[in-house]
Amino acid sequence: MGLRAYLLVTVTDDCKDEFFQDLMSDIKNLAEVDFADPVVGTADLVVMVEANNLEEAADKVAACKGVDKVEILRVTSILERHRTSKTALLQKLKS
Repeated sequence: MGLRAYLLVTVTDDCKDEFFQDLMSDIKNLAEVDFADPVVGTADLVVMVEANNLEEAADKVAACKGVDKVEILRVTSILERHRTSKTALLQKLKS
């Protein structure tokens, strides 16, 4: 089992509706992609990936025609998230 992440994908301004459907199909056909859904907000797509190397998976999505930007949101365990936030808080208190 690899690492899991959500990718926030922004498409180029010239990506038309018919081309957007082709882009969605191209992304969904990538082996690392579990699902891809269009969204309204700062991103145009949310893509769930599972891969040993999340940067490589994000690069594959970024290489698709019509993709402008990809942001990686790595999925963590609640314990890891708690440990990370606690460490940051302790460092802030020390400074």
